[in-house]
Amino acid sequence: MNRGIRYLLTLLAALFAAPVFAQHTHDDGHDHAAHASGPQRTVAWPKEVVELAESLPVQDGGRVKPFYTYAGFTLLRLNGKRSVKTPTGERLTPTEWMLDVLFYPDLANTYEVFSVDDIAAVREFGGPTDGKEKRDRWSYEELFPHVEQLFERARAYSQIDEKQLDTVQRQILTLAHNVDEYIRISRKTAFAQTHLPVGAGDGLTKIFGGREEIRFSELLDKVDALRVLQGELESDPSRAGERDSLNRLLSAAVQVTEGSEALAMFPPTHDAQSAPEWLSPSDVLLQSFAGGGHAHEHVAMMADLERAMDARGDMGELHKSLAGFAGRTKELARARGEYEKIGLELVYYKSKLLDYSHYGFVLGFLLAAFMWLKPRSKWLYRLTTLSAWGAVAAITALIVIRCVIRERPPVSTLYETLLFVTAVGALTALVMETINRRKLALSVAVVLGTLGIFLANKFEELDKRDTMPELVAVLDTNFWLATHVTSITLGYGAGMLAAFLANAYLISRLFGLRKNDPTHLKSLSRMTYGALAFALIFSVVGTILGGIWANDSWGRFWGWDPKENGALLICLSQIAILHLRMGGYLRDFGIAMATAFQGTVIAFSWFGVNLLGVGLHSYGFTSGIAMALWSYYIGQWGLMAICGVHHMIENARHEALTQAERTPDVAPNPRAADGRAS
Repeated sequence: MNRGIRYLLTLLAALFAAPVFAQHTHDDGHDHAAHASGPQRTVAWPKEVVELAESLPVQDGGRVKPFYTYAGFTLLRLNGKRSVKTPTGERLTPTEWMLDVLFYPDLANTYEVFSVDDIAAVREFGGPTDGKEKRDRWSYEELFPHVEQLFERARAYSQIDEKQLDTVQRQILTLAHNVDEYIRISRKTAFAQTHLPVGAGDGLTKIFGGREEIRFSELLDKVDALRVLQGELESDPSRAGERDSLNRLLSAAVQVTEGSEALAMFPPTHDAQSAPEWLSPSDVLLQSFAGGGHAHEHVAMMADLERAMDARGDMGELHKSLAGFAGRTKELARARGEYEKIGLELVYYKSKLLDYSHYGFVLGFLLAAFMWLKPRSKWLYRLTTLSAWGAVAAITALIVIRCVIRERPPVSTLYETLLFVTAVGALTALVMETINRRKLALSVAVVLGTLGIFLANKFEELDKRDTMPELVAVLDTNFWLATHVTSITLGYGAGMLAAFLANAYLISRLFGLRKNDPTHLKSLSRMTYGALAFALIFSVVGTILGGIWANDSWGRFWGWDPKENGALLICLSQIAILHLRMGGYLRDFGIAMATAFQGTVIAFSWFGVNLLGVGLHSYGFTSGIAMALWSYYIGQWGLMAICGVHHMIENARHEALTQAERTPDVAPNPRAADGRAS
């Protein structure tokens, strides 16, 4: 490989290896994030342009997904929600916002998209705080003069152990990551806006027809000729000036693609097995000059984007050029077998099945409240049942669609455990209601469903990442996901249902609900027992299967890993409750108290051990859930304490009454003392 190519590859490697929070300024101090003035969008994005962009396939996080998904989670990560309000009051969807970032960066820089929870973080690096509240949003234009100070603080704080960071330091790190990501995204189409200076020299004049400036796609189209010219110039010292011109041209090409690796939109022309990674403009440039040549499809796609960029003042022409790019991208993706799930994923998100399921459970919860106020109303019972079944059908359909998209069993991430546990718990409760029709299980179903989907939504907002990611290597097995993970999650679902039923028993007893119905508490106790026994079966089977998987993957059946210990605690707690019941040591109240407690054991194994961030199962670590987890612990233990005290008071009162009934009246009768009738 000649020296010129080695120089280029070294330069590219240096650029791609740059750490996060790298310098994003040119020597002249201008920002890379496209501050050059350009056409401004004066009309709303046409519906056909937005729909075309939404269906574009892109590769992010190792997975091919719709542009709609990528834009949604990116905006959620930066903004904390999936919409942004412009200074003029226009409400943009994630796709519209991302199109502005790519095609109208000057305009996008004015949008307040960077959410900061504590204004002290902005104040620390000298950012603007006038007119801002403690928790507010900033635009890139506001932060731009202080970006280097922000990155300096972030680089310093990134050297500190994460557990020792305070709230402000964490906020600065998060903001720096978000600003860095925004800059890289805005650089994605920089190549399409730029005209590269050709420079002087007979060879360059011949290749480019004497033109002074060229587009990036034209440079790529002449890669082979440029490589030949580079070899000639290396062996001819008399043409040093032309060699310098060529090097400047190549350096300019490298510069305009810097940061564009943030999003891969160019499918390789080879099959997915031999070339799984999609390409960014910088990847295409590197591959071309590394000796791999160029694909005519990629050159044509880049030319389409250049024409779309030139047509920013005419939405019709922009749509036409973008359609050309989309057509070529989809054709390559189909040839690689990577486009067939894009449409289904769009249906998954746009159908809003999770929202409809949540609406159904919330409606069922409200109807259940009225149902208990009017227990004789058959219509309220039927409407509550219909609403609950509709909600379960929606979340079940959602889980099935996810399985089809991912070609995975229903549970492979922590987010999916929330969906699956909610569906299993609510469905099991509805089956119980179908059997006994006492309205108890129905009420528990709508409460569990409402809470479960609420937690799933909050988890997504907290994590701010694609909920259908590529799996870590240790989880990349459908067999064990379908057996161990599904079994253990069924155990979670049934165990939490048992805890909810136990809480229903405790609350009913505490407030004396349905005192006149002697079978009310007995029915709740029987359902609690049934759910607990169901949970134990899957907890034990799932734990044993997990040990077999561990032996297959890590060479040992059991290693006292935190996650393994958590699974064991679930099994032991459930076995203990059932044995104490069989031995007569626990009766209805005691079983309810113990089962409610085992709900906290499940929560600890399910999410709590992930907070430790250690062990072979630490790939499930999720920060930020400690508050929610401890809220559940304290709430559950508080209810148990109150019910325990109430139980002791009731027992003491009952003992006193019993003792009074057994003690004869021995008080003296003064009338009887002198023999007169009393």
